[in-house]
Formats: sequence, structure tokens, C-alpha cells
Amino acid sequence: MTSHSRMIARVTAMILLSMAATPCVTAQTSDADARFAQFDSNGDGRISKDEFDKLPVKRADAFNRLDRNGDGAIDRTEFAAFAKRRNQGRANAAASPQTTLSPGKLSNPITAQGSPDDIARYRAASTYSAETGGLHLLVMKDGSVVFEQGVEGSAADRAYQIASGTKSFWGPAAAVAMAQGLFTLDERVADTISEWQGDPRKSRITVRHLLSFSSGLEAPRRLWADKTVEDKGAFAIAQKAVADPGTQFAYSEVHLYAFSEFMRRKLAARPGGPRTAYAFLKENILDPIGLTPTRWATERNGEPAMGDGAVLTAREWAKLGELIRLGGTWNGKQLVRPDLLAQCFSSSGANQAYGLTWWLNKASLNPAATADDAGAGRRRSTERISAEGIWPGQAPDLVMAAGAGQQRLYVWPSRGLVIVRYSNADMAAAVMSGDYARMNLSFEDKRFFELLTGVR
Repeated sequence: MTSHSRMIARVTAMILLSMAATPCVTAQTSDADARFAQFDSNGDGRISKDEFDKLPVKRADAFNRLDRNGDGAIDRTEFAAFAKRRNQGRANAAASPQTTLSPGKLSNPITAQGSPDDIARYRAASTYSAETGGLHLLVMKDGSVVFEQGVEGSAADRAYQIASGTKSFWGPAAAVAMAQGLFTLDERVADTISEWQGDPRKSRITVRHLLSFSSGLEAPRRLWADKTVEDKGAFAIAQKAVADPGTQFAYSEVHLYAFSEFMRRKLAARPGGPRTAYAFLKENILDPIGLTPTRWATERNGEPAMGDGAVLTAREWAKLGELIRLGGTWNGKQLVRPDLLAQCFSSSGANQAYGLTWWLNKASLNPAATADDAGAGRRRSTERISAEGIWPGQAPDLVMAAGAGQQRLYVWPSRGLVIVRYSNADMAAAVMSGDYARMNLSFEDKRFFELLTGVR
């Protein structure tokens, strides 16, 4: 991805607030007021869409991101709230001590099997992982654990929050639902969510668009962290469509919450059985493979979080990887039809690096296909993956579920590998507060696989 493309992806931060952060609240307010007055060319106390469109560079949905109440203009309150979030993120980054990035001390491996060369490569990859914030590494080959090691304080039975790694459960769950005749990938969601039928964009959104994160729905930057929304399914289906379906990738759980409402209505029309997306997932995938979450965070309405809720041990998360590696079979039983599961690993037109809730080892052909800019000025690892792939030039069948703080579940079927990496002990608190400088984010998937395989 070019520097120009990255600038476009973060335009709301770079265009609207070029002033540096300062610890003085009065100074921050004054700067925001001055900037607001500069953009409010007619002086009516509101930045209209016409005024905003005179700015030289912006991403397509920037105006809608700032116009939080949807009244067609950005008022001083909305602008000041954005300014405060931006300045606080910069202040947090400046104040965070670098000592928090010190690597943990590795304990002796729990398991180390294979040839001396194999073990040496596993150890090298584990050492690199620990040096870049890693907490625990699990390597499975052909269904058996061949290497496991953690830093002091970690253990095989310790669970970690997988953050956006949770998103990758929903592609396989959808494949099962399709096999049961609940819907098809190219079915128009508006046939079920009737509220969308009169909207020229929403009426064309398909299930495929939702699961490939290319629905065109407005994607709030930190919806997962917003605890004020009572029902995120209802919130998602009420979002504006800011782009034509299939044209714009937005790495946000807003698509999944719309999918959860779609699933709820589909399941309600079917006699018996589960009534929610999570209940369907549990009955058809989690329980059959014996995957027991230590915890699954819930929303205000008590429903499990769609995009970031799972808290798992490495061996539990690896079970999902094994199901993928085995093409949807478990103990000889076909749980997910192979042809439908394969759809999860087929590129979308909006971002070739992403399938249906899974990252692929491909570079995007669309320079605007970036993950959301939750790091306030930093380049997320998932943005790099969109631009380059997981391991450029290697392993075409390598796929990945990824979470904030560089949590990783890799599946490499042709090599028989399933790998879980956990990192950044304070990830959950740091991400919730937006204080990304508290984490070590220097890990690179490419370097990890070079060490793991000995291939450069």
C-alpha cells in the first residue's frame, strides 16, 4: 500500500486535526474551535456536506463518521468529540513508557517434538515471538502438538482474549447454515430484513457482502467497545449505506451484527432448534468439536459479542484451526460441507486479502482496502496484510484469524500446520482505552514464518 493510500485511509485524523496534542484542555478546545471555524466557511456553526467536500483528500465515508447523529451536518459538539479522542490518543502514546514493551522471559518448552532441525526452527520462531510481545506459542502438525512454549506466567491452560479472532467463527457457521438450507451466499438480505427493501443500496446487500465486510454499511470505528448500544443488531441494520455493496472493504463487526439479526430472523422462521447466531454456532460447531470457551463476552442485551467476545486457551482455539485444516471434518464426521467451507477462503472483490471472515495470503488489488484506523495514526498489521498478504510470495493456502495485539490462529493445510500465537498481556485494557503504545506491535508474520520454516 502506498503512503498516499494510507493517508486516505486515515483522513479524518490527518485532515481535520493537524494540530499536535497538548495536555492543556483549554488549548485543545481552542485549537478545535479554530479548525472548526476554518471548515465552517459560511459561519453558521455547522459543517455541511458541501463545505466538507471542498477538503482536498478524504475517504468516502469520512463525513458520515463525524456526523454521528446523522442530521447531515457536523456540529461543534461532534467535531469537539472527535478532537478530544484524537488528542487523547496522541497523549496516551506520548505518555506510555517504552519499558512496557520489554519481552517476557521464555519458560522451558512444554512440548518439543520432531527432528533437531525442526525443534531448532520452532525455538527460533518462539524466541522471535516472545521478543515481539508474544506470550504463548502452540504448533500443531498433522493433528498433534509438536511444540508449545510460553513466557513466565503463561501456561497451557491459561486463556486469552482473541479479540477480532472471534470474527472468523462466523464464516464456517454460515457454511453450515447454507448446507441446512437456511440461506444462500448471494441471497439478498433485504428479503429477510424488510427494513432495507426501500433503500437503493441496502436492498442490494447479500449475505456474501456481510461476511466479506463489503456491505457498504457505515462502520463505526470502535463499535465493539461501545457499551452504550443496547442492541447492536438493531443498531447495525439502522446504519446508513455509505458505499455500494461489494465495492468497499471495512474491517468492522457492524457487518456481523447485521448478519446476527439476519440469522435471528431466519432461525425464528424455522421450527425448533437454536434461535440466535451464537446458539447456532454452539450447536453446530463448538459442541461437536469440543471447543469450550473459558468465557465469551456479552453485549448489554446479554447476547454474545459477535466480533471480539471469545476468551480461549491456545488448545481450544486450535480446535477451530483443526476443523479448517481437515476441510470441515471432525473425528471422521463431516460437520461443514467442503465446497461451502471453501467459500470462506475465496477472495472478495473489495479486498483480495480477505475471504468470508478469514484473512488470506494474498495482496489486495484495491489500494483503499484497509482495516479500520483504530490505532489513531499507526498502521495496523491487518492493513499490512491487506497490502501484502500474510507471507508474500509463499504458502498460497495459508489462512489466518487475527485479533488486536497480534493474536494469531494460522492454518496451513498443505503443511499440516495449525499455529496459535498469543501476545501482549495487557491487550484488552490497552485496546479498550485506545492506548496502543502500551503494546509491542513489532511482530511480523513474514519474519515468523521465515524462522519457523527456514525459508526466506
